Amino acid sequence: MDKQMFINKMASYGDAIVTYRSAVSKKLKYNVCTPDFDNNYIQNRSNSVKTSKDCIILFCWDTNSYRQINPVAVTTVQPLGALLKNRNTG
Repeated sequence: MDKQMFINKMASYGDAIVTYRSAVSKKLKYNVCTPDFDNNYIQNRSNSVKTSKDCIILFCWDTNSYRQINPVAVTTVQPLGALLKNRNTG
């Protein structure tokens, strides 16, 4: 995925499920991520991730950590809110 397109989608969706192909194993993986660090919980987590120029740092709720994501490896970005609204609770 194009870097600017990925940034725009994440800014629009807020929390999202980001599916990407692992650089090491080549398997599809996913994380539940947010680009919005304006939250006390996230700000209190330590961030030791250093990003390369091609990657974006996101906070991943499912791993409770910061991750750098390379947009080129991203296959899909799904808004978390849409997924939760479609969930059948009955």
